[in-house]
Amino acid sequence: MNADLTHTFKHARSLINSWKNRYSTTEYPQKVILNIFYRKYTIERIWADIINQSHSTWEFAYEKNMKKYAEVAQSEIVPILENNLKENKKVTNIKFSDFQPYIKSASLGDVDAIKAIEYTYFLNRIFDELTMLWISMVNSGETKIDAIAKLTGVILPREISISSYREVEQIFDKIGVETYLQSLFIKEFKNQL
Repeated sequence: MNADLTHTFKHARSLINSWKNRYSTTEYPQKVILNIFYRKYTIERIWADIINQSHSTWEFAYEKNMKKYAEVAQSEIVPILENNLKENKKVTNIKFSDFQPYIKSASLGDVDAIKAIEYTYFLNRIFDELTMLWISMVNSGETKIDAIAKLTGVILPREISISSYREVEQIFDKIGVETYLQSLFIKEFKNQL
């Protein structure tokens, strides 16, 4: 992995720890899953607005895209989030019902279910951060394939088409982003972050 997402990982850990302190053991699992969908619905909503923009640098594009993300998250996603979850609205490859058995088990104290929910949160934070970085690199003139190569070090065939959030996330999944996440957990365990 060429992109260093240590900061994203640390921020995710900080949020997880904060939520553990803020919510009861029965509320916590659902709040973590809710946050995964909050981010995903936001990225899905802004995709069409930001994917074809043009900016001089990826850093400037990232700043603009994250500003748009924050605005849309608060003004458009917060008001509809719970309804989207109730309607089981799919985003990328997931829907809320996929997590309900884990939420139920975790809220009853199943440690393995809690760990699975937290792991899923971390993985999706990495996917989502990579997606926002990737969009920003495309905004600055990189081809979609070259942006993936620069972020991950993986060279994909030029004929691969990427036209949706779901497709870019699937690519990140297939090229082994989860292995990168596991390396961050090992560094955290060894106090090397």
